[in-house]
Amino acid sequence: MNIIINADDFANSMAMSETICRCFDEGMLTSTSMMINTPYVEDAFEKIRQRPSLRVSLHLNIAEGKPLADTKEIAYLVDEKGFFCKRYETILTHYYFGNVMQKKIIKSAIKAEYAAQITRYATLLGTETIHLDSHQHYHTIPFISDILIELSQELPYQITYVRVPKEPFFLELSSFRDLKNYCGLNIIKHFLLNLFSHQLARKLKAHHITCNTSFIGVLFTGNMTLASIQKALQKCHQEDLIEILLHPGFLAEAEATKWSESPFKTFYTHPHRKEEMEILLSPIFKTFIQSIAGNHYAKHI
Repeated sequence: MNIIINADDFANSMAMSETICRCFDEGMLTSTSMMINTPYVEDAFEKIRQRPSLRVSLHLNIAEGKPLADTKEIAYLVDEKGFFCKRYETILTHYYFGNVMQKKIIKSAIKAEYAAQITRYATLLGTETIHLDSHQHYHTIPFISDILIELSQELPYQITYVRVPKEPFFLELSSFRDLKNYCGLNIIKHFLLNLFSHQLARKLKAHHITCNTSFIGVLFTGNMTLASIQKALQKCHQEDLIEILLHPGFLAEAEATKWSESPFKTFYTHPHRKEEMEILLSPIFKTFIQSIAGNHYAKHI
């Protein structure tokens, strides 16, 4: 068994990057996913250069912030201020219930922005091989995963790994807080992502792109606990490559004032961010992971 322990949202703010680096330096984090369309990319790359054994993926992002592509090319994706404004379910329904012209506009916009983000990331990192995932798992929508396959064939970079958020169902009900994960959007997201993940994994296999065989971080997303990770791992103990996702990055108090209009501010300032950081720094978590995976928690795959 090989385990990737990943933190998303690297480079989304200075404090988020610093916290994620701390979880790597002092804890069990092995991997991070980096946004490339933020003002903090240069700082993030400097941190990466100081940590050559930290695995890094590109965190494709059309959910928040500003795009890299010309807004005229991707007008569908942004609001009047030029910020991304389309949620996962909005894009899903607009595309699959849209007419031929609408489908063409949506697909063209996403492809242009993803190409711009992949190109900038590869150029700044100085690499020709790229690991990918996406903010809010947008890349799992079938027509968007088709775009990734097309880009893997058209761009001069080799996409060698893509995250597949296929999570086994498990019950962890130690508290009322745990129960909320089974009564809200997370359970719907869990069903939908598993449905799409089977298609995504087949496409990746057909194009010789590596992916994880199991994933932990959907049912309890944003609310991960040590007990939930332990329970989920019991369901996928025979899998070859497991990716565990946490969100330890939080906004510093001084940064939070700049995010007053962001719909993501509540998530990035929630106490659960620090709780997920504490899991990654916990000796109990380290002992648990080593007990089931030995030293096979992946820094490189």
